[in-house]
Amino acid sequence: MNIPAVGRSPRARYRASSVVYKDKLILYGGHDGTRHIPDIHFFDFTTRSWSMVVDIVGNPPLARDSHICAIHEDSMFVFGGSAGSAMNDVHELKLKDNHEDYCHEGDSSLDEDNDFVPIWRQVKTTGSISHRFCHIGAIYDGCFYVFGGYDGSSRLNDFMMLELKLDDLSYNVPPSTLVTDMRSFVNNESFSDVVFIVEGQMIYAHKLMLARCNYFRAMFNGSMMESKLSSIQLEDVSYNIFLSVLEYLYTDNLDIQVESAMELFAAADLFDIPRLRSMCEQKMLQSIEPDNAATIFHAADELNAVLLRKKSLKFILKHFEQVSKSQAFEEMARTNVELVVEILRLR
Repeated sequence: MNIPAVGRSPRARYRASSVVYKDKLILYGGHDGTRHIPDIHFFDFTTRSWSMVVDIVGNPPLARDSHICAIHEDSMFVFGGSAGSAMNDVHELKLKDNHEDYCHEGDSSLDEDNDFVPIWRQVKTTGSISHRFCHIGAIYDGCFYVFGGYDGSSRLNDFMMLELKLDDLSYNVPPSTLVTDMRSFVNNESFSDVVFIVEGQMIYAHKLMLARCNYFRAMFNGSMMESKLSSIQLEDVSYNIFLSVLEYLYTDNLDIQVESAMELFAAADLFDIPRLRSMCEQKMLQSIEPDNAATIFHAADELNAVLLRKKSLKFILKHFEQVSKSQAFEEMARTNVELVVEILRLR
């Protein structure tokens, strides 16, 4: 059955080689009856379209036919073939860097979004293997297995193995566990040297991590009574919010929930943690809408959050018709009429 396809089809050839990589057929090399062909074509099985690779860097192999190709990880390897005489070289075409796609003619979206193009390089090998063409081969467990072929004068029946990993100096380092490890010490009695009493419950902490915060550094280093206590009572923060503050101090990271962002902002302000305060402001601005804009503006005014106040006010002025009908706006009008007057004056 003849397969209908779109795009520029490869010109006629024989003794080419092909492999399948992801959803594409890769066609490389061959002979057109007059000369060897060096080009590479992709056939996309999904779109049934042909395209020729035009952006390739590195040192390509000599054009050839009767070679073999095989895929290992994200590279195509080429071994042997005939370029007028039998060859025994190995070449790698790296098909992927940190992107899923690669550049080829007729696909401008890949060219725009991806700065990586396929790269040719010759693979250094040790030992010896006879020059050959019309052989067969396959890659298994990082090794290129080759059988038979013709060296120009004799048919071969040897079975050879090329270990592709010999010059592979890559090494996979396990991901860092620092954040996870530090988070496990939040409210953990192990190695704890201070206890906080919050809403009647004990929270274990470590002075070394709390020292990241000026508030606690001053508390433990100064002449304050708390510096000599093994347990410290905290009155102006809730249990869950203080645990979140500790998580931030231990990990420099925190998944802030919209519902608690305002209360957490107040705690960050109380304990003088500027970055956490900014993270809370960002979360509130990302969640602002007509129904909660007045609440955010009111709280920002009370907490003296200058940037949050400015941006939430700007939002209210832009969406005043909707904001003024919200329950939050009515509540603000009952508790702080001066803010409503300020809004009306700026409209």
